[in-house]
Amino acid sequence: MLLKPAGQPESHHITEKPNRLALLEGLALFISAPFLLFPEPYPLLTLTGLILVGVAWLLPLVLNSRPNLPVTPFNLVILAWGICLIVGILVTSDPVDTFPKSTGLILGLAVWHYMAVFIDKYERFRVALALTLAIAAGFSLIGLAGLDMIIKIPALANINPLNQVANPLPHDLAIHPNQLAGLICLYLPLLASLFFAKPSNKKSNWEKVGLAILFIIALFILLLTQSRGGWIATTAGFYTLLLLWSVVLPPSGTRRVLAGLTISLAVIVAIVFLRIGPSQLAAFWLDPPAETIVGTLETLNYRRELWPWAIQAVSDFPFTGTGLGAFRQVAFRLYPLSLNPNLDIGHAHNIFLQIALDVGLPGLIAYLALILLAGFIGWRVARRNPILRPAALGLLAGLVALHVFGLADALALGSKPGIVFWSMMGLLTGMNRITPGRKITPPVD
Repeated sequence: MLLKPAGQPESHHITEKPNRLALLEGLALFISAPFLLFPEPYPLLTLTGLILVGVAWLLPLVLNSRPNLPVTPFNLVILAWGICLIVGILVTSDPVDTFPKSTGLILGLAVWHYMAVFIDKYERFRVALALTLAIAAGFSLIGLAGLDMIIKIPALANINPLNQVANPLPHDLAIHPNQLAGLICLYLPLLASLFFAKPSNKKSNWEKVGLAILFIIALFILLLTQSRGGWIATTAGFYTLLLLWSVVLPPSGTRRVLAGLTISLAVIVAIVFLRIGPSQLAAFWLDPPAETIVGTLETLNYRRELWPWAIQAVSDFPFTGTGLGAFRQVAFRLYPLSLNPNLDIGHAHNIFLQIALDVGLPGLIAYLALILLAGFIGWRVARRNPILRPAALGLLAGLVALHVFGLADALALGSKPGIVFWSMMGLLTGMNRITPGRKITPPVD
């Protein structure tokens, strides 16, 4: 849960006095964040925000001859990732498209950096966790208000009363329904894991009420997005969460029930796929049905057209990519796509392809290393620290859901909701700092 239980183990590396440089960095981040999220309307203020963040990072080097950043397993990977981002920014031929993506990514890295500095004990972790959930919920509500008139599934389109009126938000605030679904599948497993954790005191019951409300609202918004990929990814995230809990718990009746449920669900899915058969699945991919119970699946044809040319672009620009956020223009400029040239393809509709297009294969390797390291750290935290276990497993399940979603879509680099992803990376970094060095075995149920 979000509150500290009585008798929790003391953490290592706890800073008793506030770090003034960290407070200064937090203030710079707070002031800069709106202009880095929405850089186009006020470019001078955006530049000022970038300078503030840069000064907050460099000032410790001037004063202390060392960065204001603790030693974490993520440091080297983040450094490699940052170098690849610089390359992706410099090689772009479409700075108008690259500019908002680059400021969004700089903001994401700034959030990760600040959390790595800020989170050094349980109380601060709970503050950061609550703030992350608040940001995620805020983006979800904004996305609900900005949903376009989606009619993939008419019955669901009619549920949203906001679809009957003009979009109340300016274009800069609008979030695409699929992007919104990618965000929600990232943090829904975290809400579920925190909710089902055992309450540690009476105040935790009130926290559970808040978590339940957030969960229901997010699930309803996910339904309204009509994103089939988002639904599948969220299901995969929940299954991953169930699997992780069934493995990490000590021998008990709860663990046996969870393990049995996990195995049963896996068997059911396997039987369904065997009944369908590989030939029918291949036919489904090659000739998608126009009508199903979840609406048309003709968008598969769009991906079948786009993916080969995205792979070709990666082959043509393997080391640098086509430039951060530039593939939407490069695709029509260099390749004979049979799509409407006025169509804004946005991204490659595959998170791994899109990262390779944005920052090249070295950037994709750095990203994969970051995700694998996050998985290792999260699992280690879950095994060693029962207090942080619900959050750690929820974060891991959310990362799995995001990348299942990313097989046919993407929460593109530098997108506004992407700040939640970097905030979650920051939470995992902070967890690693406050996790005791020895393994803690919780009492058997």
